[in-house]
Amino acid sequence: MTMAVSYEQAREIVRRATEPAWSTGTYCLDDRQITENDERYVFQVGAREYLIDDNLSFAMAGAVPTVVKATGALEWLPSVTVALDRSFRRRPNPNPTLRV
Repeated sequence: MTMAVSYEQAREIVRRATEPAWSTGTYCLDDRQITENDERYVFQVGAREYLIDDNLSFAMAGAVPTVVKATGALEWLPSVTVALDRSFRRRPNPNPTLRV
């Protein structure tokens, strides 16, 4: 399967769609791990205070941003759907942009 969208391109699609209007804590796209299956990339976006500092008052439930590899389309999936889908693989990102 030839991918039309690289991980780095997908990350920027998500960043452009989520960062400008962010209003809960400090915007954070945690890319220390790459989560993907054959069809899509999944991203962890939230308040840095929660994702990095574990401050539960900044926790948010709901959907997570995903990018379809073949088209670059941004789609939101329920976080529980992603968590229970065994097709998703996680691996360390060799070039994360997040610095902690």
